[in-house]
Amino acid sequence: MSHSIKPMTLLDRLAFALRRWSRTHRFLRFFRRVALVALRDGSWEFARILCKDFQNWGPPGRTFSLYHSLRWGDPSVRGQIILEDQGAPRVPPDSLVVRCGLDHHLEQPWPIVWTVHKRARLVSNSLALLNEKKELCLESVYGAGRWRDDPGSRFLRLPKPVSLHGSWTSIISNWVPTDGTPVYGHWLHDALPRLAILSNLSDDTQILVPHKLKPIYWETLDLLGLRDRCRPTHESHLLLDEYHFSAPTSMICCYNPYGLNWVRNAYLPKVPKCFSGPKKFFFARTVKNRAIENMDEISSLLASHGWEVINDMDLTFAETVKLFSDATDICGFQGSNMSNVMFCSPHCRVLQWSPDIWLDGFVDVIASVVGFNYRSVVLHAGGPQAHRPRVSPKEVLAGLKSAGY
Repeated sequence: MSHSIKPMTLLDRLAFALRRWSRTHRFLRFFRRVALVALRDGSWEFARILCKDFQNWGPPGRTFSLYHSLRWGDPSVRGQIILEDQGAPRVPPDSLVVRCGLDHHLEQPWPIVWTVHKRARLVSNSLALLNEKKELCLESVYGAGRWRDDPGSRFLRLPKPVSLHGSWTSIISNWVPTDGTPVYGHWLHDALPRLAILSNLSDDTQILVPHKLKPIYWETLDLLGLRDRCRPTHESHLLLDEYHFSAPTSMICCYNPYGLNWVRNAYLPKVPKCFSGPKKFFFARTVKNRAIENMDEISSLLASHGWEVINDMDLTFAETVKLFSDATDICGFQGSNMSNVMFCSPHCRVLQWSPDIWLDGFVDVIASVVGFNYRSVVLHAGGPQAHRPRVSPKEVLAGLKSAGY
């Protein structure tokens, strides 16, 4: 099973390396996050004003909300509000959701909608929905707080549109773009839940998917019997005869019981009965970026303490679902492959180690929905390469002890 993440740029590597010189690092981080961002954003805002009257030139300067149109009873909009609000979990101060500083626990309410559009126009590698007034649909770009960062709001010139006949829906977005291989976690959390509306659509509705899908992603579609309805898509400007827009149900780090439960219900009944794995295991990351430098050492250490070591690339998706659904005890390092804990039973115990240089709270969110016994341990990340840190075996063992092992 292959889990892909976005490769680190040279600038990212340089930023990590400069952490050794704290003052220099703080100044350059300020320059990068404030001065360069202000210059970039100011340029785009100027372009919005300059090109507001050109349909295919320059970025859109205005937005519209399908949720609000449906709520107000706009007769020109056909569709359905599935949920107004998913609620919110209790988030203790020591949760990674809070400690990571991304404030994803404050994202609610997150309404979920789907709508129908004739001659719909989708733009950029996120295939954001753009109307005839050159207004960008907020629900297609993850809301009012993010639309300016979406590729759909940052184009200088649109290519000639490609017209597609028939009925369509899409699971492409900023996090699952047309021009890259999706990150495994985003595929599970952001893309697949958008297929929940298929039960409301005709069987001839086709699905736009990124054109760079690895076998594991095709397997997820095969298990749902959808491969023949999928169109690998690389274009950045489409005109669709009929478009059934399915809004993202949330984001990977946000509270999303609707999306998580849909994925669980879609795949848990399809696990292979003939496959049987260990009930207590360490799920080892094998990716190159954001990997643990001394992973082999840690794997051997955990094996000596009674944990079976499972490499994330050694299983099919269906086998992975079965492995996690049958597990009683799981441990692993923070990363996209830990999204598989969404398939655990409420009786499972999950321990996650998180290097302190990239904290993220998505497993905390999954635990709040599924209800398994969960503990996170933050480790100091050392070593010469901060994007591939070394972790202390002593800290790893201390984490095991704190979790009751």
